[in-house]
Amino acid sequence: MNDAVEEIKQKLDIVSFIGQYTKLTKAGRTMRGICPFHSEKHGSFFVYPEAQNWHCFGACNTGGDIFAFVMKKEGLDFKGALELLAEKAGVSLPSHINPQIRDQRERLYEINLAAAQYYHNLLLNSPQAENARSYLKSRGLNDQSMADFQLGYALPEWQGLYDYLKERSYTDEELLKAGVIVRSDEGRIHDRFRNNIIYPIANYKGQIAGFGARVMDNSQPKYRNSPQTDLFDKSSLLYGLHLASASIREKNQAIIVEGYMDAIMSHQGGFTNTVACMGTALTDRQIALIKRQTKNLVLGLDADSAGEEATLRAIDYENQIESEIRVAVPEGGKDPDEIIRHAPQTWQEILDNARPLLDYIFKHSQKGLDLSSAAGKAGLTDRLLPIISKMEDGVRQSHYLGKLAEIVSTSQNRILERMKKLKNETRITKAIEKETTSTAVSAAKNPALEEYALSLLFTSAELTRFAGKLHPEYLEIPQYRELLTVYNQSAEKDTLRAGLDENLREYYDNLMNKNAANDNIEDKFCDLCLRLRERYLRNLAVKLNQALSEINQPETAEYQALNDQCVKVNEELRSVFSLKDRRNQKQRRQ
Repeated sequence: MNDAVEEIKQKLDIVSFIGQYTKLTKAGRTMRGICPFHSEKHGSFFVYPEAQNWHCFGACNTGGDIFAFVMKKEGLDFKGALELLAEKAGVSLPSHINPQIRDQRERLYEINLAAAQYYHNLLLNSPQAENARSYLKSRGLNDQSMADFQLGYALPEWQGLYDYLKERSYTDEELLKAGVIVRSDEGRIHDRFRNNIIYPIANYKGQIAGFGARVMDNSQPKYRNSPQTDLFDKSSLLYGLHLASASIREKNQAIIVEGYMDAIMSHQGGFTNTVACMGTALTDRQIALIKRQTKNLVLGLDADSAGEEATLRAIDYENQIESEIRVAVPEGGKDPDEIIRHAPQTWQEILDNARPLLDYIFKHSQKGLDLSSAAGKAGLTDRLLPIISKMEDGVRQSHYLGKLAEIVSTSQNRILERMKKLKNETRITKAIEKETTSTAVSAAKNPALEEYALSLLFTSAELTRFAGKLHPEYLEIPQYRELLTVYNQSAEKDTLRAGLDENLREYYDNLMNKNAANDNIEDKFCDLCLRLRERYLRNLAVKLNQALSEINQPETAEYQALNDQCVKVNEELRSVFSLKDRRNQKQRRQ
């Protein structure tokens, strides 16, 4: 199970994950935002990308890793958080799924399916949907495409869907959790989507995870999505994948386009191995979904600046799928759906002539540069070398180094030396950043200390009265933190194991089988608690000082509040040092 926890942490970046709950802005090497757990005007919530943890210096005055965040935010125990995060990360768990979590998720899928059917029926039959039907027809969609993708229409009414779902015995809490309704600041409940064309978004199994919506007037933004829910995470879904999977495997190729209409029109035009990334921010998890089906990927993003920028970022995904990505470039600024609508054969020709990603990047990067000048050649080298240096395929990397050398009229050896220097500079920069990050933070996890302390506590009944010295927040390992919480809440310590779920039981058994000390148990346990408290306070002090340096406005109340906390933490640290000195002196006298 520990392997699963680590795999989840490797696959889910804490900044991206928490950024779905609260807006984070860069503050030096940290990220900062409004705390998602309590109401505040100024951001006291910090996320630390390097350490992959977070801390609220406001009313919460607590922190932890991604598991601690989910447990606090969603009100889950460790097992529930593990199952939720495992599904988001695409990690298989060896144990059974919590029936309560499974039933809740199935209930949300039922709500989404009922909503999709409601919207689809309105699009087909409601007189109020006439404008929506006319719009979709004007975009070239036929009835079969509307049925295949279950397109729908949301009435202008405030509670059309709400009333429909309430008649089917769904609670307000369930509907809010599914994201299909909204509760205003005044407490009024209404449908999330009104007077919108609806695009149900399914996962790879075909289950409706959320919805996209297009306005029917000139309001902005033109497109909206369901909020982040237990089922809907836009960055881990590909629109139309459930319909495209068989074709992708059959053709051994996937085409990624940008928008809903691009994907629908592609399928209608016979390009059934097409999916949409629903925006230009293609993600690692979306690429991972494609990699399960094929390694042959063609990017057909819109011919605008955003689509071009997304294509430029795609070099990282070549390494991920271990294959060359190709780029289909629409001419004349047209989008794929427009091309397919008027001339499907033209889109086929564009796909057939899709160029390797690096060739596209080479051509794109030359825009605005005078390559007859030294400055232009240096500029192109500066643009392309960081991209080429990322390539993990040595043969292809050598090819593009030679191509760059030819364009800028220099030797490949000179370009190679420049790349080696760039890599060395990058390596040094990363090393410096890592070194300047406090040793206390970078080496925060020391499972040996935590294991020994918990092993002593769980195997020695006489330590029960000292349990209060060991706080869950002192522990960095999420499973140990949860075990200590359960221990503290348990009235009968002897029956603790029986109340644990299977995910924690193996950790408990491991701790119980440790070779615990036989003498001076109380002193050893208190020493461990003191060391763990010192580590926790050191980490907290580093984070506070980091936050203060990012704010750097001593006259503000926000700065003063953080500074007061910093003073308090330093006082507690001095108290710990003093206590350690006294204990050491006592031990020397014995």
